[in-house]
Amino acid sequence: MDAEEILRRYNAGETDFRGANLRSAHLQGADLIGANLRSADLQGANLILAYLSRVNLSAAYLVTTRLCGAILNQANLIGANLSDVDLHGASLQGADLRRANLTLANLLDANLSDADLRSSNLSGACLRGACLRGANLRHEKRIYDPANLRGADLSGADLRGVNLVGADLTKADLSYANLTETNLRGANLNQANLYSSLLKGAILSDANLAEANLRCADLTHGKLERVHLTRADLSGAVVTMAILADARLDKANLQGSNLTAVNFTRADLSRSDLSFATLEEANLCEAYLARTNLTAANLTRANLIRAEMSSANLTGVNFKGTTMPDGEVRSR
Repeated sequence: MDAEEILRRYNAGETDFRGANLRSAHLQGADLIGANLRSADLQGANLILAYLSRVNLSAAYLVTTRLCGAILNQANLIGANLSDVDLHGASLQGADLRRANLTLANLLDANLSDADLRSSNLSGACLRGACLRGANLRHEKRIYDPANLRGADLSGADLRGVNLVGADLTKADLSYANLTETNLRGANLNQANLYSSLLKGAILSDANLAEANLRCADLTHGKLERVHLTRADLSGAVVTMAILADARLDKANLQGSNLTAVNFTRADLSRSDLSFATLEEANLCEAYLARTNLTAANLTRANLIRAEMSSANLTGVNFKGTTMPDGEVRSR
């Protein structure tokens, strides 16, 4: 079936084109709204600016297909192979992309708001500037694996409120991304780049952020219980009023960060660099601060009851109003 035939049959009222061979077909700007292209072969086809809302492309083969600026709102792409597809500027609002293969896909500036991306594979994909607000990337419990976003380029992406529970974001680029109130519980962000990202109110409990770059990130009111931040770089970050109870921050770089009123109860901050950090009114009850660098840190009115501070560098620390490990309150 060639491009002319499918358009002729569609215009005549036919919509069922299951399993059609449209490899390398020229369908730029075509109107195929609501068509059934389940299991169709569209490899290398030109669908630039095509109208494909509500189209059924489940299990379709779309490798290297050009879909720049195409309208795929509410499209069914379950299990489709979209590897190396070009979706630059495409609209996929409310599209169903469960278990879709989007490895190396170009989703630059694409609109994926309210899309279902559960168990999809976005490894190596470019989502720079993409909108994923309200999208669901959470794994389907007991059935499928979490979304694979390893090495994905998500720099500057709008991920506000996105469900990324358990997602694999190892080495992903999330610099300047908006992750406000995003759910990243249990996600793997090992060595991820979150430079200057917005994580206000984000849920990162039990997440792995070992060796992640969080320089200048905003984690205000973040929920980071039991988070793994070993060797992470949080220098210059704003973490005010966040919860980091039972967190691992050993050997982390927190130099100059704003940690005002942070809950560090039982957190491991051993050998971390907290020099010039603001820890005013921080709760460090039972925290482990052995060999920690606290040079010139501001611990005004902080709570250090039962904290372990052996061999810590306390040069120039401001302890005014601080409750020390033995319960003594320092006057200066």
